Amino acid sequence: MSLVSPQQLAQERVVTAEAVLGGRVDLDAYPHRHLVVAARHPWGGSGFRPLMEAVEHLSYYDWELVSVTSVGDGHNLYAFMRRVTASMTGISASG
Repeated sequence: MSLVSPQQLAQERVVTAEAVLGGRVDLDAYPHRHLVVAARHPWGGSGFRPLMEAVEHLSYYDWELVSVTSVGDGHNLYAFMRRVTASMTGISASG
């Protein structure tokens, strides 16, 4: 399997769960705050497991899950992620 280039990722803003779990993507240079993680429902199996494993993996690197949806009779699953920035974590409720 090939690495996902930073240019491709920045342009498409979508990465597969398999690329995340296989270590084929480097999000350190990703310039955007939001990212979509995609998983295809395999024949006879569930795409939720790899999708949620990728979500869990990314949560260790300051990404949080915003939403999950399925498209096309549930064959394509998408997790919408948001990067939690350092400046956001320092904001208090009192301002």
